Parts: sequence; C-alpha cells; structure tokens
Amino acid sequence: MPGKQNNYTLHEAMKIVLSEAENKTMHASELADEIYRRRLYLKKDGSKAQYTQIRARCGHYSELFEALPGNYIKLKEGVE
Repeated sequence: MPGKQNNYTLHEAMKIVLSEAENKTMHASELADEIYRRRLYLKKDGSKAQYTQIRARCGHYSELFEALPGNYIKLKEGVE
C-alpha cells in the first residue's frame, strides 16, 4: 500500500490538527479534509471521515471538543 498511514483514532487525529489550527478551531469539513490530507485517520475502506462523523465524534468527546455554531469544532482549553 503506497504511502505511510498513521493509525490514530479519529478523535486523536482531530486533536492533532486542531492543536495546530488558529484559535484551535476549524470548520468540520476543513478538519475532515486536513485529517485526510495528512493521512492521520482513514476509514477501513481507505476513504476519509465525513464531516458528519467528525461532528458526531465531537459530541462523544465533549471533554475534548466544543461544537460551535456554523459547524465549527474547537479544541477545548487545556487539552493537549
């Protein structure tokens, strides 16, 4: 399989990208694109996680992420 794939979970990949983003905030679809571009997380079939999946993960990990209006996701303060 060409290219190196990191085996992060989706929420780990979200943390990595958001920690480097301005204001630790990104639109869910941009976050999905960046995670896929870096190959931090791929679904079992090799495709990218959809922004709806990222949005849902935000709800499951409310101690890490905050869902903002307009489908923006923010990494909470103090999360590394």
